[in-house]
Amino acid sequence: MRRRAPLALLAPDIAPDTSAAAICRYGDGDPPRPRRSSGVALAQAAQQDPGMEMRRPKTPAKSRSSLMIERLPSILLSLFAAFFAAIASFVISAAYAEHRAAEIDAAAMSLAENATPSIMYLAAARAELRHTQALLSGLVNNAVLGRLLDRRELDQARDNLSRSLDAYLVLPVYPGELKRWQTVAQELGKLGLDTDRVLSLVADGHPREANKLMDDVLRADFDATSEAVMASIELNAEHARRMAVEIAANRVRSRRIALALNTASVTFALLACAAAAVQVRRNVRLLWRQGVLLERRADELEQFAGRVAHDVLGPLGAVALALDLALRRCAAAEPARTSIERGRRAILRVKRITDGLLEFARAGARPEPGARAEVHPVIDDLMVELVPVAVELGAELRVEPFAPCAVAASPGVLTSILANLIRNALKYLGDAATCRVVVRVLDARDAVRIEVEDTGPGITPAVEQLVFEPHVRAQSARVPGLGLGLATVKRLTEAHGGRVGLRTVVGEGSVFWFELPKASAEAARAADVDSGASA
Repeated sequence: MRRRAPLALLAPDIAPDTSAAAICRYGDGDPPRPRRSSGVALAQAAQQDPGMEMRRPKTPAKSRSSLMIERLPSILLSLFAAFFAAIASFVISAAYAEHRAAEIDAAAMSLAENATPSIMYLAAARAELRHTQALLSGLVNNAVLGRLLDRRELDQARDNLSRSLDAYLVLPVYPGELKRWQTVAQELGKLGLDTDRVLSLVADGHPREANKLMDDVLRADFDATSEAVMASIELNAEHARRMAVEIAANRVRSRRIALALNTASVTFALLACAAAAVQVRRNVRLLWRQGVLLERRADELEQFAGRVAHDVLGPLGAVALALDLALRRCAAAEPARTSIERGRRAILRVKRITDGLLEFARAGARPEPGARAEVHPVIDDLMVELVPVAVELGAELRVEPFAPCAVAASPGVLTSILANLIRNALKYLGDAATCRVVVRVLDARDAVRIEVEDTGPGITPAVEQLVFEPHVRAQSARVPGLGLGLATVKRLTEAHGGRVGLRTVVGEGSVFWFELPKASAEAARAADVDSGASA
């Protein structure tokens, strides 16, 4: 798609002061009035020329772009809600899985560090209890038979029983376990007293009484203590079984909920992606339609620019012919000859500006390949027109000597930029004690830098940042204007790959400058070929 912007580059709503149409319509000396947008200009042209065909697009009450802009908050809100729901589902799923994992870890740790060791120590204590019963029974039988007695193995068994129970008591207790241990402790206390009585009878030489106490009392004590220990083992086993079931249930539950939350997050993400894809498709379609509309408008503006250029250059050709005839009839010494020559040069300059801007506009607001303008002839031609203007204002306008150079722009574009800067400097000289405008041409490596220095009042910092914007004017302007000259300079310069700038001191003056790329060697050869062909 070819990009064109024939008039939009100069100003968005109002054309610049240097346009050919404004000069032709109001004359060289009168300031141009603001020109309306392209639609009004087309209507005026159609009224002046009924044969001119105009296509006026029908604009609906609200365009698609305006509706899209109005719906943009709700669209963004829906997309944000979908993405937020997806992210929230994922975060909740991760948090829930972490919570369940913490519960499973706690149950597993309790199972590994409490229930299992409790069962192991209590089982060992119960085994030592039965071993102690057997050793005590054997000791009493040996005493009845008159055999040699050895209590070391019995004492060792009783010590092992105490160590197993001490290890068990160090562990945390489950609900109800403390009550069970109180029962075990009571039975152990009774068993210990009865065991000491039996051993005392054996030691005192009463083995038969010891054997009777063993059969009548002590055997029941061992059974009761063993049952109490077994009850504690069963309690810990029940807690271990319950925790194992809880671990399994938590795993199943966490898997199901995590799967549901992950599914929800994926669903919300897919919905958000689908909504985003729909909006992107709509925006692409809208941009394509706007591009087509802009292309159509650009074609209309280009046709209008060509018609304006034709309408301007047509009468200017007749005026130039009349001036040529008048110049031939005037004698060399007549005073009118100078005025006629100035008018003739002004007509040629208007034609050059119109041709340059029209070629630039038709090239899609880009410089044509091979565009070239010699700086010397352009400045010399402008000085012929602007020096008398400076004299009328009581100012001095001069150009410092410089080496020949050329820029990559058409002569019309360079003339428009320089004329705007010099006229702007003359306008804003104000009531300075010394009214002077100096033009300098400098070499800036790959570019040509042109400075326009004035001795005016300078620019305040508040206006300095906005001076190149449209419709910005200072308070000290001597003549009325629209504030579009510097905006035109900036847009034309930047469109040609250059840049503009300003140095100013309040009360001392300002220096406006611009840089344009140097013309290439191919452009110089092409210019030589064109000049040779025209010769």
